[in-house]
Amino acid sequence: MKVGLIGIGGMGNVHFNCYKKMAGIEVAVADIRVDMAKEKVAGYAPVYESYEEMIKVEKPDFVDICTPSYMHADMAVKAMELGCHVLCEKPMSISSDEAQRMIDAKEKYGKLLMTAHVVRFMAPYVYLKSVIDSGELGKPVHIIMHRLSEAPKWSWENWMLDTDKSGGVALDLSVHDVDFTQYVFGQPKSLEASYQDIKDNTNYVCSTFFYDGFSVNTVGAWYNASIPFRAEYLAVFENGYVESKGGKVTKNGAEVSLEVGEASENTGINLSGADGYSDEIRYFIDCIKCGREPARVAPESSLTSVKLVEEILGKAVRI
Repeated sequence: MKVGLIGIGGMGNVHFNCYKKMAGIEVAVADIRVDMAKEKVAGYAPVYESYEEMIKVEKPDFVDICTPSYMHADMAVKAMELGCHVLCEKPMSISSDEAQRMIDAKEKYGKLLMTAHVVRFMAPYVYLKSVIDSGELGKPVHIIMHRLSEAPKWSWENWMLDTDKSGGVALDLSVHDVDFTQYVFGQPKSLEASYQDIKDNTNYVCSTFFYDGFSVNTVGAWYNASIPFRAEYLAVFENGYVESKGGKVTKNGAEVSLEVGEASENTGINLSGADGYSDEIRYFIDCIKCGREPARVAPESSLTSVKLVEEILGKAVRI
């Protein structure tokens, strides 16, 4: 099977390293920074400046879009028009209207479309979902999730700190926990939020989702400080708790041994790769081989996450 990787910056490089370790996968790369791309692939894959040319020449089975968020919809629609299935980095797109356009193209061209919501595949979160689904600790009482880092000043042409291109911390970073919350629990009955737009390289969002009998708090933040990336949670249930902190998961204070695959190489930015990246890619490849829709990350579910972020920003108290 052949993949056309569009964009080999920070996250594209993580995906590229995943593909290199997969048997039976050929890779072609497209990036307007051709010299940089050639240096990264080191002869392992052909490099194109134009993704349209790459698709027409290489004829990949699917493309993997790892470009800035505002480019996702146009590239996904064009790739499907040219005959490719599409795996696209999160967020699905820069707005719900653009995300809907991607779904419309999927229906029009009969292709598979999946957003790479990696948290759904990461071992600590897969485990948390299993505890919730099994009811082994009773019903949820309160869940706190946070995702914090230094402001992403490393992005190409500083696109991540341009809200018109990235959507800011709410759509680029906090969307991970927003997506996981709605993936597990569905739409909240109501929500509240506070938000500070990018100011002196600091941008954060605090959200509370209300469900029947419990709530979920999510915090996403970029700070103008040298804070190492961290993504943690504390989930309290009627009969205990599960916590993910400092790279360990505990249940009622006892460490949980998780089945974790080989980690991807470091992204070269501010977080380490994790087994979830390879798992999400393998899942999508398996969907293509079997000709089935990616139900674990259905396009409509990814659209819902974008809509939830829009609702958060629309209702948030500005700080």
